[in-house]
Amino acid sequence: MILVQQQLQGELSILGWLIIANGLASSLSAPLIGKLADHGSRNVMVGAALLAGMVGIVTWYASSYHADLKFGISTAVIVFFLITLTHGAVRLGRKVYLVDMANTDNRAQYVAVSNTVIGIAMLFGGIIGVIADVFDVQTVILILSVIALAASIYIRRLPDVSG
Repeated sequence: MILVQQQLQGELSILGWLIIANGLASSLSAPLIGKLADHGSRNVMVGAALLAGMVGIVTWYASSYHADLKFGISTAVIVFFLITLTHGAVRLGRKVYLVDMANTDNRAQYVAVSNTVIGIAMLFGGIIGVIADVFDVQTVILILSVIALAASIYIRRLPDVSG
């Protein structure tokens, strides 16, 4: 969002388009990604992490090395749509993976631990805010993109529990 704001110099008409993109991505991710996750939640998480990382790398590269290319509203909306879609896919894939992995005796504990780990990770995500203050937005995009790509490699190594 900060990069979009910088590129579009605070143009307010983008807000409505971003809200539409968010709603569309959320609406599409639930049924479409849900069906895919039922067949292979691990693959959904891998694909979403890969897509998020690739979108981030392309965004970082374009904004870092092609400063003459200004993000238009349509580009910003497409990037925001893709990132929102991947966010929904990773969340849904994680939930389905967790449910498929657990049984009735340990499901509540797995959910509790999973949510706690995500909460701790989000607290550490605050470090990204410090990095954004010290460096620039492009550096933050690059760091998050590399993390997403690394996550896709890690997720691929998890056992397949769908079935």
